Amino acid sequence: WLLIKLNHVLNKATDSFEEYECSKAKQEIENFFWNTFCDNYFEIVKDRLYNPDERGKNKRLSGQYTLYNSLLDILKIFAPIIPFVTEEIHDNYFAKAEKEKTIHKSKWPEPDPSLDDKDVEAVGDRFVELLSGVRKYKSEKGKSLKEEVNITLVSKDLDLLEDCMDDFKAACKAKEVKSGKRFSVSF
Repeated sequence: WLLIKLNHVLNKATDSFEEYECSKAKQEIENFFWNTFCDNYFEIVKDRLYNPDERGKNKRLSGQYTLYNSLLDILKIFAPIIPFVTEEIHDNYFAKAEKEKTIHKSKWPEPDPSLDDKDVEAVGDRFVELLSGVRKYKSEKGKSLKEEVNITLVSKDLDLLEDCMDDFKAACKAKEVKSGKRFSVSF
């Protein structure tokens, strides 16, 4: 899901830069970085990264791969906008592995057309909508985002999230996720 979303941003940012619309590119990149990558993906993948014994080493590797490659691409498309910051991060974390002395001579990231999967994107988007609903509920009740909850999903959403239910439970801090007539959250 994240790589699909990143593909969209790479297309939009590249097009905007080619049209000399740097502010439009900046807006697209920042929105993706702060909202999709930081606010959502980090929270979704965190449990996989920190609990490989429970979640499985392959799931951890999947999360690490996605984080590494997406952050590298984010740095590359941010480089024309914030050159010194991206250079410093690249130098400290990516230069040795990528065998590039500077981010500014690295290859511009190209979208991967094989990642254009509307079904996977729809699942990820619904996942984030439901996660936002849980966060909103906790916030309205004055509870910590770390507070455990019980969640009721309509059967359509329960089926939709079947393959990523472990990530959903972990990101929501759900004790239980069950089927019901409407979406609800309770403590």
